[in-house]
Amino acid sequence: MAAEIAHTLVLLDPEAGTWERADPLAPQLRVDDLAPHRGDGIFETVLVSNADGRGPQAHARAAHLERFGQSARMLDLPAPDPEVWDAALDAASADFAAANPDIELFSVRYALSRGLDRPAGWVLTIPIEEKYPRQRREGVRVRSADRGYEAYFGQSAPWALIGAKTLSYATNMASGRWAQANGADEVLYFSHDGIALEGPSSNLIIRRGDELITPDPKAGLLHGTTQRTLFERAAEAGFLCSYQDLCAQDVAAADAAWMVSSVRMAVPIIAFDDTELTHDAGFTERMHGWVLASS
Repeated sequence: MAAEIAHTLVLLDPEAGTWERADPLAPQLRVDDLAPHRGDGIFETVLVSNADGRGPQAHARAAHLERFGQSARMLDLPAPDPEVWDAALDAASADFAAANPDIELFSVRYALSRGLDRPAGWVLTIPIEEKYPRQRREGVRVRSADRGYEAYFGQSAPWALIGAKTLSYATNMASGRWAQANGADEVLYFSHDGIALEGPSSNLIIRRGDELITPDPKAGLLHGTTQRTLFERAAEAGFLCSYQDLCAQDVAAADAAWMVSSVRMAVPIIAFDDTELTHDAGFTERMHGWVLASS
């Protein structure tokens, strides 16, 4: 029987700029908080490694905090103080690593809610799902799904919050259940006019020879921190990296394709709708190395 994992929690007062450790098993959130009732808040999930005696290392830390601040602006939430959130992230990570020294890879989620009469924040360690290591090795089967709006819709509709990482995730969860009910592992969203967007919690990268391509974030998707890390490292290694509008045929004809995200890193797409795709295991491992080398 696997040992029980001891998770850690840090609560933040965004207005006071303070944080404190708290019991993750004790009640903390008011039942009338706007986060659970309306999804009125934002979050980030950070991959943390704890290996080689270096202590816990948060990956793509700056990119996550930058996007967190952008999401806050889009929702008219108070600007997160990077020093305060950084310190809370470090505290939660260090406490988890000390309580679970044998776990080399875990994730930390931090969130900012509008609260009720004042904003509230928290940083919580989150278990990595057991299926993720298998998906990294074996890949996933993906089905296309209509996102329900045309590409670049968000450019003229800021209230749609396209590009903000909000706590409102019911649609994302529903699409995962739909994919599984239809013989797939997850979906790849397309705009109503046929432009590839993103997965429910991941970004798409395809490979054509020595070129890596991902959809333009302005088309209607969240600009991924992992995708940005991979493009930076790949460009340093001599690959051409670009943002382009892609259609379903582009995905099906790719030399290889991946769904990339903070915790799963790079997951190869082995089938897209009715098309089997090539799994480049060596390049997938290289991508994992790039993610784990980021800080």
